[in-house]
Amino acid sequence: MCGIFGIIHFNGKPIDTVKAENAAKALSHRGPDDYGTFLSASGNAFFCHYRLSIIELSKLGHQPMTSEDGRYTILYNGEIYNYQTIKNSEYKIQNWHTNSDTEAVLKLYEKYSEESLKKLRGMFAFAVWDEKEKSLFAARDRFGIKPLYYLINKDEFIFSSELKAIKKYKENLTISQRGVEAFLKTGSVPAPLTIYNETKSLLPGEFIKVILTGNYSLKKWWNFEEILDASDEVINYNDSSRAEIKSALLDSIKAHCVSDVEVGAFLSGGVDSTSIVSLMNKAGAQKLRTVSIAFPGNKLDESFFAKKAAEKYGVEHTEYPLTETDVSNDIENFFSVIDQPTIDGLNTYFVSKAAADIGLKVVMSGLGGDELFGGYSTFRYIPELEFINRIPFSSFAIKAAAPFIKNLVPPKAHEYLKNSDEENASYKLFRGLFTGDEISKIYNDLSFDKQNLTFDNYQSVYDSTFITRHSALKYVSYLETTNYMANQLLRDSDTFSMCHSIELRVPFVDDRLYSVILKYIDKGYDKNSPKRMLIDSVGDLPEEIINREKMGFTFPFDEWIRNGKLGRMVKDNIISGNNSFNKKGIEDLIGKFNSGKVHWSRLWALFVLSRFLKG
Repeated sequence: MCGIFGIIHFNGKPIDTVKAENAAKALSHRGPDDYGTFLSASGNAFFCHYRLSIIELSKLGHQPMTSEDGRYTILYNGEIYNYQTIKNSEYKIQNWHTNSDTEAVLKLYEKYSEESLKKLRGMFAFAVWDEKEKSLFAARDRFGIKPLYYLINKDEFIFSSELKAIKKYKENLTISQRGVEAFLKTGSVPAPLTIYNETKSLLPGEFIKVILTGNYSLKKWWNFEEILDASDEVINYNDSSRAEIKSALLDSIKAHCVSDVEVGAFLSGGVDSTSIVSLMNKAGAQKLRTVSIAFPGNKLDESFFAKKAAEKYGVEHTEYPLTETDVSNDIENFFSVIDQPTIDGLNTYFVSKAAADIGLKVVMSGLGGDELFGGYSTFRYIPELEFINRIPFSSFAIKAAAPFIKNLVPPKAHEYLKNSDEENASYKLFRGLFTGDEISKIYNDLSFDKQNLTFDNYQSVYDSTFITRHSALKYVSYLETTNYMANQLLRDSDTFSMCHSIELRVPFVDDRLYSVILKYIDKGYDKNSPKRMLIDSVGDLPEEIINREKMGFTFPFDEWIRNGKLGRMVKDNIISGNNSFNKKGIEDLIGKFNSGKVHWSRLWALFVLSRFLKG
């Protein structure tokens, strides 16, 4: 796991390597174990690499890494779990010099070019400079586990693992009001948008090729629909399918355990994290260490369940107690890490800090279990709403009723009633934050028509025949995976684990595993026991954890913002901290929160945005 930064000049002007290296220092937390640079023969391309050593701990794993003939140089961030298979497979690649996955990616690309991507299993973002063609090829993994941001204009192409380095190099990036709008509507900035006008995010499963003339092309090398097409047949869920799912789970866990350093795990005591620990035990993990956050005396404290799981599987468990004072005292450090506004991430920030404190470098996370096995309420309710919407004249009736009940339902619900026949309307109802009308009352600086704000899925949406081609449950899995997970959960997990030099692995986010599970989701999903397939297949989860109320890994924000020091900080900041906010609108919002009519996430979102805009 690493931090990568690179610059290509199109105009023949020499690259200021000192300035570039200073900018790249913004990524040093991502790779404290080694540092390297590369300058092309022509002087038109310059790369910097910070390394967190996980596989091939010796200097043989140093990057940037150049091919034997000097043509290709790679800059790589991630882990390729099948790198040994690549070395010993039918690809018949010769002359290996290291035991690193970096060399596997380089040699595979050398032989197969862009076709090499589909042979990789893992999480990655990498760039390869071709000295012969004077071109750069950069790609991102299927699900977007590892980030890659870029800036391109008539003079240069700049790429980085984090926007911080690009911002430090360019110095004059401007805030994207479209990015602000998207954040206020979704809680994150969806790719390819970023919070800056000048930069973009490479999409999951996408690559970009840039040549020295300044021309470039973008291409999707993998789409989620490949999984959906492969799992289109509805198959009964039975003993045979449970055995297949268990085998697929163990296969993914074993792959994700590949490492030359110790691999630990986050253990909250929920179904997902406990399943990860159980599967790691079954896969042969020895002396497994786990870590969790506790909120002593608070109703959101999960330590009882984490301890039950730790006892069950005999792991060495560390509990990290956290109070509002701890969070308030560390909040400035948290904001110094943020790369883009997000309403999530504080949980990952602190649990990663706890993992680093006990000496771990790699941890497993249960992220992705809800998207894959149907853990969210969206799997229950969106299919029901979509069924209603397909009843003749129902959309017309719902729209007709909307004006008469505007003041009787929450703003998001009213927005849905007005637009129930629009693409992904039901998903927006559940995952939206502020509506366009609400934004117009609280935020002053949107430079476009505030009465016509849009909630775009900036990645891509399927057409209106999606549910006739695929089931409603697969539709929800697709939406949760490519939106909420990709744009918020995975991005935050990368940012807030890497700030503590922790590599976070997500074995549920694996295309082979998805291909198996989605075959059975239509028959295996049970709204009364949403993760039945996972629970059945793991087979030995403690009853207390199976039967507990779903909580999610969240902090007691409602209590803290309502009553504590953090709440005063939040409210004072958004009332007086930024001229972009409409004071009356903000005061009205705070009043609604105080009376229990508004969720804490809205105040937290404005707090995060205000702090981010301050710089």
